[in-house]
Amino acid sequence: MSRAITPGTSQTHLNPIVLVVAACLGSAALLQADMSQLVISLAVLTVSATLVRGVRDVLSTYVLIAPFTLFYSFSALVIQLVLGAVNPQVILVNSCRITSLALLATTLMSMLSISELIVCLGKYSPKTALSIALAIKLLHTAAITMARLHEVYRVNVGSVCGGVRGRVLLTTALAKAVTYLSIVNSLEVSEALYTRYSVIIEGLRSWR
Repeated sequence: MSRAITPGTSQTHLNPIVLVVAACLGSAALLQADMSQLVISLAVLTVSATLVRGVRDVLSTYVLIAPFTLFYSFSALVIQLVLGAVNPQVILVNSCRITSLALLATTLMSMLSISELIVCLGKYSPKTALSIALAIKLLHTAAITMARLHEVYRVNVGSVCGGVRGRVLLTTALAKAVTYLSIVNSLEVSEALYTRYSVIIEGLRSWR
């Protein structure tokens, strides 16, 4: 499952600047799209991702996205019930939007070389190159963490309860654990950067 967000897994590679521009424009378009446009976009992205990455990687991406989308949908439904304003369409639209954005990001990431990204963007903005590279690294780490936690939680939760309740508990526990561990990893990386920041930035600037 971690392969779904591993950079450079596709045989098609594009210039990092082209990918960054495509990510910004694509994300902006998806954030502004309505329900019908999101359905079309999701279909187009799925077909495009399949052509670029293959069926197996696309299925892995959907498996990776599913826990977060389900957690959002469940949380949004609970909040709507509490507020007394249930609107399933809002939940459906936002779920499609989340899935579309994730599929776009993973597809573009599969065509990205981290080394080329740092060399290319580092000439213009070392901080931007470093930030993007770290964000991708943290995302990849989170995916590996989630895959390992899923194996452990599936056994533990499965031994306690099964069926729909077991799936809900598994999804909720997995989402919480990955979120907390991602925050911890981000803090650890931030601490390391704080002590080595000047050296790293100077190294990137020397490539100009």
